[in-house]
Amino acid sequence: MQPCRPNRAIALVAVVVIAAACGSGSPTASTGGSTSTGPAPSLPGTPGHFDDRTVSFDYPTDWPVIAGVHTPLIPVIYVLAVLGNGTWSENCQSSADGSSKSCGSDLVSFPPGGVVVKVYRYWGSPAPVCRGDVQANATLGPNAVRKRVDGTTTSWELRSPGNEFQQPNNIFVEAHTDDPGQLAKAAGIVASFRWNMSTYSGGNCPTAQGDSPSPSPGN
Repeated sequence: MQPCRPNRAIALVAVVVIAAACGSGSPTASTGGSTSTGPAPSLPGTPGHFDDRTVSFDYPTDWPVIAGVHTPLIPVIYVLAVLGNGTWSENCQSSADGSSKSCGSDLVSFPPGGVVVKVYRYWGSPAPVCRGDVQANATLGPNAVRKRVDGTTTSWELRSPGNEFQQPNNIFVEAHTDDPGQLAKAAGIVASFRWNMSTYSGGNCPTAQGDSPSPSPGN
C-alpha cells in the first residue's frame, strides 16, 4: 500500500483553515468519509462520462466509483469524483465539544498496479489576486495545465476560463498510482475535461480573459 502525498496548493489552504478552526477544544472525534459504508456512490452523467451541466470529463468504466459529488467537512474543496480500485477517505476531526473542526490530508492507499484518482474543484480563500499566472507546463488534449509530481502522486491543475493558476474555482485531478498504465488513464481524464460555457460565468482576471484553457463540450 502507498500513502497519500497531499497537493501543495491545497495543503497551504488547509493550514489556514485548520488554524482558524482550532480556536477551542482539541480534535478527538473522526468525522471523515468512509469508502466502505452507505449505498454505492454514483456520478452524474452516464457510465464513463461525468456531466453535471457545468463540467464534464470521461473516465475508465473499469474504475469503481469510491465517492461521488460532495463537499467535505471543511469546504476548502468541492469533490466531483473519487475513482479507482484502492481506498480513500477524508481525514477530518471535530473537537470534543463540537465547536471546531479540522481536516488533514486524505487517507489513500492502493494495491500494486492500482490507482485512486480524485477530481475536485478548489474553493480556497482569500479572493483571487490577478498576477498574470497563466503559464502551463503541460498540455493534455486541448487543455493547457500545470502538472506536479510527488512520488506516486501526480496532480494536474486546470484553470477555469478567465482564471489564473492557483485561484479559487480551478479544477484538480489528483492521481495516486505506481503504474504507468493507470497514470495514462488518469491523464485521459484531464485531456477529456470540458467546461460548459452556457452555465459557467467565467473568472475575473483580465490577464486570462479570452483564454480558452479547456473548451466547452462539443468544441
